[in-house]
Amino acid sequence: TDLQKTIRQQKNLADLGLAVSKINHDMRNILSSAQLMSDRLADIGDPVVKGLSTKLVRTLGRAIGYSSEVLAYGRASETAPRLARLTLRPLVEDVGEILGLSGGTDIAFHNDVPRDLEVDADAEQLFRVFYNLCRNAVQALESDGGDDRRIRVAATAVDGAVRIMVDDNGPGMPQKARDNLFSAFRGSVRAGGTGLGLAIARELIEAHHGWIVLEDKPERGTRFRFELPGRAGATPYLARQTTENTP
Repeated sequence: TDLQKTIRQQKNLADLGLAVSKINHDMRNILSSAQLMSDRLADIGDPVVKGLSTKLVRTLGRAIGYSSEVLAYGRASETAPRLARLTLRPLVEDVGEILGLSGGTDIAFHNDVPRDLEVDADAEQLFRVFYNLCRNAVQALESDGGDDRRIRVAATAVDGAVRIMVDDNGPGMPQKARDNLFSAFRGSVRAGGTGLGLAIARELIEAHHGWIVLEDKPERGTRFRFELPGRAGATPYLARQTTENTP
């Protein structure tokens, strides 16, 4: 049974890889053209337009970078992280803005990361981790339709490492998704989803020699916690149960 599941998963990945490669070539050219046009917006005197154009250029540049990596490596595994010292809070703010949570939405986004907290990480890969976790939270909250919907991101330094939490008060994760947590094409929460978001997040965190778990909550909602080692390199990744409590 495990072998059959693995074969199906590998076939899905192969089919997906072929489709992505075909689309990616033309998509990269389209994004490059869009980036050139957005550069021209920066020449407009309106300060609001200038501010939006800066964010647009940064977002398009990020998308072009992802597309380039797909074409360059043509493989399912991620590239090795390029570590640099970065301040964590602005990265989380970027994620909230890209997801449209900075204002004008009924989903509250709480960035409780200390302003001076730094981490050694690949900025783009860490952005993808936050984006995938927060996007899943947004989708869960939008499907729930309840009041007082919120997402909270917090972080703290623990024994030379940085421990991070992404928490929402949505409907929680169904048992089927929990049973296949972090498994591509099997761990999706939504109908029609692929489950790739969580699989990508775990792969990127483990590439940083970190770990990620889904924590049990006494109240409703979903809470992921992950840890990245400090500058000393700390310990290598240790396999853990994906639903255990925080170590």
